[in-house]
Amino acid sequence: MAIEERSLHLRLQEYCDCYVQTDYKKQLEVLSKEGAAADATGDMEEVALKFLGLAIMYGITEGAKKVSLTRTASDHISFEIDATGKYKLPAPKPELAGRMFEVMRSITHLEGPKAGEPVSLGLKNDRLELMVSFDKVGGTDSLSIGLPG
Repeated sequence: MAIEERSLHLRLQEYCDCYVQTDYKKQLEVLSKEGAAADATGDMEEVALKFLGLAIMYGITEGAKKVSLTRTASDHISFEIDATGKYKLPAPKPELAGRMFEVMRSITHLEGPKAGEPVSLGLKNDRLELMVSFDKVGGTDSLSIGLPG
């Protein structure tokens, strides 16, 4: 009997559940600064999932409309939360940001330069309905996660 690998979607849900009682902002700052070195596994995919889960949970607790990650062709990364105002958090390193784009594209199965799709995350006895969208204009890639309002 073969053991099935847990999907990226399920693992993202597990990270959201796991970190529900943590200081999201502090954890995001650590991951932004240290990248894969901040995680015991040192696995970039796990760190990308953890960062995405923390960003989603942080955005929800802040009453944000969306969480956005932008990457330019010159690897300038911007990480923003659109809540009562728009504010920036320390951006992840380019390698981590790139992996986050890959993970969300894999979860959504979206490949086009401009695409969007709803994603449901099951959390404890509830669920979150997110709107994940990608946009590529010139050399700038954007990933936006619309949060429930």
